[in-house]
Amino acid sequence: MHAMIIEQTGGPDVFRWAEIATPVPGPGEVLVRIAYAGVNPADWKNREGHLAQYRPYVFPYIIGFDAAGVVESVGEDVTAFQPGDRVFTPTNHGQGGQGSYAEFALANVERVARIPQGMDYAQAAALPVASLTAWQGLFDRGGLAKGQKALIHGGSGGLGSFAVQFARWAGAEVAATCSTRNVGYLQELGVGRVIDYRQEDIRQAISAWAPEGLDYLMDAVGVSTLPYGLDLVRPGGTFVSIPTLVDDGDIPAAAAAGAEKGVTRVFSTMNDVNCAATLEKIAGLIVSGDVVLPPLTEFAVQDVGEAHRILQQGHNRGKMVLKVADLD
Repeated sequence: MHAMIIEQTGGPDVFRWAEIATPVPGPGEVLVRIAYAGVNPADWKNREGHLAQYRPYVFPYIIGFDAAGVVESVGEDVTAFQPGDRVFTPTNHGQGGQGSYAEFALANVERVARIPQGMDYAQAAALPVASLTAWQGLFDRGGLAKGQKALIHGGSGGLGSFAVQFARWAGAEVAATCSTRNVGYLQELGVGRVIDYRQEDIRQAISAWAPEGLDYLMDAVGVSTLPYGLDLVRPGGTFVSIPTLVDDGDIPAAAAAGAEKGVTRVFSTMNDVNCAATLEKIAGLIVSGDVVLPPLTEFAVQDVGEAHRILQQGHNRGKMVLKVADLD
């Protein structure tokens, strides 16, 4: 197969289109022929070597978590899928496997979800990491409930776009921060209080909107952009940070400060174990119209370096996807 490989960590220019061995599914695994791969902030950090604390870098190395395509073949004991099924998945990259910037990738069967009718490959590839991270941070770990006042710090990115909509779908009152050019976008998504951090003081805006303090806060940007986040949350509330690997501050100290105030402090990274059911539920919300996909920006997989340059600059709206093959 062909893939965008790296043979050393570094900048966006380290990518190279090369031919390497096609993986073979083992017991419980599915081999996916990829139509589109998703691009996430974790990918450029992966490219620079920031994930070395979690996984070995064995070169040639393929980056990328999200994939959508068709089942090529299945391993022993896999009965839920057969060749030709349309699927999407965060792949096995998070567990040390090769990534999705390739023509094929492996995924354990419990990480493989069916693409519903009405959803195409590009849309499906945009879902796994961003939507799962948002869902788990809001509900599985954050306990967000109907009627609560919630702030999503960084509401216009891929993760944030899902988070504001999931929170609204759950019946929460939602505020979100963004830059000036994204105010209209978040208003279109139904965010009740959009805070332009370039024009407004976030602390003052939240004090007026939630005088008793927030019930829930998600920081999807980084601690340096909201160093006073804990001050915005009421005692008994919940403050969820999505770790960035590059702007997380002193996590033990933050946890201790939260405990002292009586705020549940959560540092939530995506867990893709047994995630297929959640992914299928999220895809159903999109097909039904309850949730709108963030705007997609498409690149050819060979142009992934340019996608990384743009993503790494920050302040992006929506999601990026890479076209690997035309499977329609």
